[in-house]
Amino acid sequence: MRNLLPAVMLATVLLPASAGAQVIDASDAACRPGDSGCARFVGDVKGSMPKRGGAKQPVIIGTSVYMLTPWQAERERRCLALAGWAEARGEGADAMAAVMWVVANRAASADEPSLPCRVIVAAGQFEPFAVQPVEPKTREKHAKSAKQRAIQREKAAEQAKLAADPRVEARRILAEIRRQAGVIRAGGMPSWPKPRLAADQEALHMARGLAWNLNDDDLPDPTARASLFYSPPTQAALRRQKPDWAEARLHTTSIGGHAFYRYPPPPADAPANTPADPIATLVAEISE
Repeated sequence: MRNLLPAVMLATVLLPASAGAQVIDASDAACRPGDSGCARFVGDVKGSMPKRGGAKQPVIIGTSVYMLTPWQAERERRCLALAGWAEARGEGADAMAAVMWVVANRAASADEPSLPCRVIVAAGQFEPFAVQPVEPKTREKHAKSAKQRAIQREKAAEQAKLAADPRVEARRILAEIRRQAGVIRAGGMPSWPKPRLAADQEALHMARGLAWNLNDDDLPDPTARASLFYSPPTQAALRRQKPDWAEARLHTTSIGGHAFYRYPPPPADAPANTPADPIATLVAEISE
């Protein structure tokens, strides 16, 4: 794995926003011949889930080397895949990989080194994994009548017919992602969603392969070490302005429907104690 020199980093981020963006496609998500671990992770072959415990081994995720057990490595890669799929599954491999790299770059931050699973469920960061307010439950005073049960059955049948509607499926997937976010917060292993649409199924398979290959040698960062992103089309649809934080960040590239940003490098005449770019640091080991 290569560790980029500061001069290379500076040259990269000063390129025009559209320059240098790597085109990523389905082939980048493919497992190497003979890589049984990857084949099991993406679902191409059947295999058992790694058990908790065991010896820790170096695992490369993004620019970082983590000392993880096989179970921990599985969990962190699942979090990566889920984040890319949840945020950009309709925009292709390049957009999903870019989102995963933002997660990996945040995890590698020199200020607060962390792990991908912690990053995606952090408060106020990735909206698909946000905690939703719990509505108070009200106790029914009377049992539901036969008529009410019949109405519910009709509604269930209607929902089944609408399952192929992308909007209905999107809401179902969002609910499932938020359930898995609860599992992640509790320290558990997230399950793979079961999308009903063929396009979503294919995107999830691709996301799993991208998460397995996410490092500078196999799948270089197309975002120029971005640690933030937002969706301009979504902001416009919601009649929201450009986020305030984007004004103080360097726009590195736009991929799919997302714009990616990073912290600007410190000026050449900055004092010696000025913090370095928080994304250019390798993390040797993070405690669980």
